[in-house]
Amino acid sequence: MRNQWKKALAFLLSTATLFATAACGANGNGGSTSSDDGNKKSITLTFSDDQNDAYKTMAKLYTKETGVKVNIMEVPYSDLNTKISNASKAADLPDVARVPQLDPVWMGKLQDLTDLSNKTGVMKSLVTKDSKGKILQMPSDLTAVGMFINTSLFDKAGVSYPKSYEESWSWDEFIQAVTTVQKKTGAKYGFVMDPSTHRERSFMYSFGSKGVRKQKDGSWALDNKAKDALQFLKKIDNDVIMPKSVFASNADPSALFKTGQVAAYYSGNWQIADFINSISSFKWKSVVMPQQPTRATNLGTSYMVTFSKSGRKFLNWFYQKKNYTKFCEQGSYLPATAGISPVYAQRNEDQQLYLTYINKVADKELASHQIIVQLQATLAGGTTEEDPMKAHTLKYLTGEETLDKAISSMNAGYTSWYNATDD
Repeated sequence: MRNQWKKALAFLLSTATLFATAACGANGNGGSTSSDDGNKKSITLTFSDDQNDAYKTMAKLYTKETGVKVNIMEVPYSDLNTKISNASKAADLPDVARVPQLDPVWMGKLQDLTDLSNKTGVMKSLVTKDSKGKILQMPSDLTAVGMFINTSLFDKAGVSYPKSYEESWSWDEFIQAVTTVQKKTGAKYGFVMDPSTHRERSFMYSFGSKGVRKQKDGSWALDNKAKDALQFLKKIDNDVIMPKSVFASNADPSALFKTGQVAAYYSGNWQIADFINSISSFKWKSVVMPQQPTRATNLGTSYMVTFSKSGRKFLNWFYQKKNYTKFCEQGSYLPATAGISPVYAQRNEDQQLYLTYINKVADKELASHQIIVQLQATLAGGTTEEDPMKAHTLKYLTGEETLDKAISSMNAGYTSWYNATDD
């Protein structure tokens, strides 16, 4: 037990030291958020996964334009929340951070970003306030679920596919198409899908489901359309159309698609930047997702937050139209604010399809429902747990649970999760 305490203390001290070292810089006043009048000579920006070095580029540009040095603290995604939480306990928070979710440990130390949110025109369906009516977070960018196809296989098989947002296909038509591609080209699989609840919910929405909703009795539950989607998923998760190994044993669907032996891949826009560099043996394209009958997607985001007035200054600069457009274009990010029309140097047509989804999808509240409900639970003092959909979908697909049992278990899990802060 004594050794465990020693290890915990050592980790806390090393985390605090890590932030302090990155924050101090040449001017020695970065990273400390106390007694900040908004005129620091250096600030600290913390994040993970800097796509195409977009954050680093913006940090350099900010320094060039303002003279304020931006110290970069890039940490692995899996460590980010722990490091910021420990830095909070050590009173050495960064000025600005991009985080996947807010945390009750440090939420009370955040700057109010209400004016910035209103000024930049954040999508209304993404605006969430705390119990005091404040907006503490800005979406850094958006992700959207979508479909990729191997056009080399489709063209070789002579199978047509939708060429624009205005065209469509149902899930039945889509499965018939990829099955034909398999037969005519010898492709190993017709379809792969990320085994995440984010993609699964979008899949449910396309069958007309409204997802997980609060009921009149206070519980949370999926609707019958979600059952239809799960039944369809089980029918195609048969090691012929879809490899069972993705859901059952965490095989990498992206890697499978990159082999060139899979006709289609259900994932999202974040794959584009990787595919540009990693796929050269076949042609690929983003296409509209099947709908049965609903055209839908599911949005995701991370949040920009600030713990100091100087950090708030940085965010006011960052979200200016010219700067935010540059950030989106360099990082292949989808914008989360109004009036931003990025033109991407590579695969612009693919990115524009996702932007069209975001702008034209009929039910924008549905598209952002998952991330907003989770954020609302966090703002109310709850903590993010493992989404019960993933575990019980797997049990249903492998035959461990019936459909009704899986749905019932999901509903019970969501009720416990979302209602944890009601008392």
